[in-house]
Amino acid sequence: MSISIHIPFYNPNPQKKEGYRQLTRFEFLKENIENLKSLSIKSDIFIHTHNDFLDNKNLDAKIINHSISEADVNKGLLTWLSRPLMEKQKDDYEYFMYLEHDIKFSEENLRYFLKYDVSLNEKKFHLGFLVYERNHNDQKKYCIHLTKKLQKFIKINSQKFFINDFENYCCFWLYNKKIFKNFIKTKWWSFEKKPTNFKHNYGITERSSIGYHAFSMNYFNATLLPEINNKPDPDCFVEHMTNNYFEKFSDTDKKNYYDIRGVCKYDIENLYEDDQNQEEKSDFFYLIRFVKSFFWKLRFLKRMIKKL
Repeated sequence: MSISIHIPFYNPNPQKKEGYRQLTRFEFLKENIENLKSLSIKSDIFIHTHNDFLDNKNLDAKIINHSISEADVNKGLLTWLSRPLMEKQKDDYEYFMYLEHDIKFSEENLRYFLKYDVSLNEKKFHLGFLVYERNHNDQKKYCIHLTKKLQKFIKINSQKFFINDFENYCCFWLYNKKIFKNFIKTKWWSFEKKPTNFKHNYGITERSSIGYHAFSMNYFNATLLPEINNKPDPDCFVEHMTNNYFEKFSDTDKKNYYDIRGVCKYDIENLYEDDQNQEEKSDFFYLIRFVKSFFWKLRFLKRMIKKL
């Protein structure tokens, strides 16, 4: 087995230190590459960057320095420049990954993916991941993207799966060759169409990171998180190494704030409702998507009513 991993590296201020560990972006990148090269699968890593900072660095990866204007870099367009090369590689690898430089995809995450990849894809479901940061005082882990607890679930062959129909953005994507080849044939791949989760449109960088599983796309029925011991599978959690969101909001904000990402509201042991408040769903995801899409297209009416 082999995997092609593509990482955009935006580095406008190389000396700037981030997060409670106070490391530079390069230090996070180097640490992450070393982690990725330890995976139990042959990995080729491609770093896509916009200046010559990496030219003399000793990294176990191929560095691709793109000619891109500062204005386009600031817009986030660097994140799309990996796609022509990825497309050329479509027959060369079994798996394809796009990954932000500070998202630490571990061996446990890989085994989790390989365990469920085939069985869920056969039923057109996407295997979900959740990104976390640490409270560096007590080392508890907090989910970045969920500001509501998981409540809905379905069962597949007696296995329980939580449904993540709130926000399944996780700063990377990973698909097998079959799905990847389907993806590159779509308008989503070529930047022609904007994905949405029916709550907002994603920005330019998020549109690259969401891959092929935004809620408005029609390939996957839903994003699922396997349940183990009444909790999401512990191997679904991926670390945000920079860890610069946890202290971004006060405790009051975390309690009341309902932005989609960055709030770190719930620790990973409390991401789900109690059993009595959970709701089993039937497989009617196409209907749900149609209804959400319909109301999304009419969202201008809501804005007009607010102005009255």
